[in-house]
Amino acid sequence: MDSPKIEDETAQQQQQQNTKTCSNIEKVSKIPDLVLPRMKKMDADASPLLGIDEVFKKRWQVQGLIGKGGYGEIYLASDTKRGEEVAIKVEPKIRRGKLAKRMILEQKALMKMQGKPHVPRLYASGYTENLNFIIMQLLSINIGEIRKSSPCRKLSKSTTGRILHQTIDALHDMHQFGYIHRDVKPANMCFGIGETNRHTLILLDFGLIRRYKKENGEFRSLRSKAGFRGTHRYVSVRVHSKLEQSSTDDIISLLYTGYELMIGELPWKSLERGDEIKKLKQAMQNNEEKVGNNKNYFENSQLIGFAKLVFSLDPTIDPPYSKLQDELKILIGNKKMDDPYDWEDDFKEAIEENDINDNSSK
Repeated sequence: MDSPKIEDETAQQQQQQNTKTCSNIEKVSKIPDLVLPRMKKMDADASPLLGIDEVFKKRWQVQGLIGKGGYGEIYLASDTKRGEEVAIKVEPKIRRGKLAKRMILEQKALMKMQGKPHVPRLYASGYTENLNFIIMQLLSINIGEIRKSSPCRKLSKSTTGRILHQTIDALHDMHQFGYIHRDVKPANMCFGIGETNRHTLILLDFGLIRRYKKENGEFRSLRSKAGFRGTHRYVSVRVHSKLEQSSTDDIISLLYTGYELMIGELPWKSLERGDEIKKLKQAMQNNEEKVGNNKNYFENSQLIGFAKLVFSLDPTIDPPYSKLQDELKILIGNKKMDDPYDWEDDFKEAIEENDINDNSSK
C-alpha cells in the first residue's frame, strides 16, 4: 500500500521544460548539458531493481539508471500523466534478513519538510512487495561530479561560497525540524534543472538522519557512545571518536566540503584508515603545520574566518547560522545567489583563480 501522494501544482510548473538533450532528459535552454543526470550502464551480472521501460505503479515509465549506491538505486522515469521526468529511488525492502529502515526514515523526513526551498519535491512514496520507493524531483548531477568536470577540478571562491551559504540555509531548516543530516558531502548536494530553480541548491539523501531534538525543541540527552554514521572523509573529529552527533557536526562536514570544492581535494584524500584521517583533521582543527611546505591548511583560501568559527562551535547548542554565512561574504564578493555559477560560464572564474594560485606558488 502506498503512502499518500504529494503533489504541488505550483512547484511542478517550475519543472516545465522546452528542449531535449541527446540523452532524452528534458531541460530548459540555460542548463548546461554537463550538469544533467546521465544514464549509467547496467552491470551485466547485477539484477536491477527496476526494468527499463517498466511502468512503475502504473504511472512512471522507467528510462534508465542514473545512480547507484550500497543501499539502493535511482532511476530516471517519465510521468505518463504529466509528461515530465522524475527520479525514482528504490531500495530492497529486506536487507540481510532485516527490514530496511533507511528509506522509511527518509520518506518521513521528506514529507515533513515539503515546501522548504532546499528539499527535493516529493511526488509519491511507499512500498511494494519487495521495494521501498520515493518518487521525487529530478535534479542535476551532484556537486562532487560537477567539481570533477571543471578543467582544474576546483570551483571558484564565489561559487563555493554560495554553495556553502545555501547549504547552511538547508541545514538550518532541517535542524529546526529537529533532525541532523549526518552525511553532508558534495555527493549529497545538487541543483534544480528548471528555469526558476537552476540556482537553488538541494540537499539530498536523508537515509542517515537522526532526531536530535524533542518535540518541544530541547536537545535530546546525549549518548556517551554512539555508532559511527557518515562518510569518513567528511565527518568531524567527534564522530571519529564515536561521540553523539549534533547540529555542529553537520556544519563541520560542510567546512570539509567547501575545502574540497575550492582547493580540489582534502589533505586526507589518499588515507583509508579512520584513525589516520582523524589525526590530520585534528591537525587542521588545531591549525598545526601541515606536512610539506604549506604551513596553514587555509592559506590563500579565504576560508580561514569560516573555519575558525566552525571549529569553535559548541556541540550542545545550535550553530549561529547567520554568523556563519557572514564569514562567507569574503568568498561570495558581489555575486548574488541567482547569478551564474561556474558550470554556466565554462568554469572561467575557477580556471583564472587556479592560474593565479599556481603562479603565486612558483
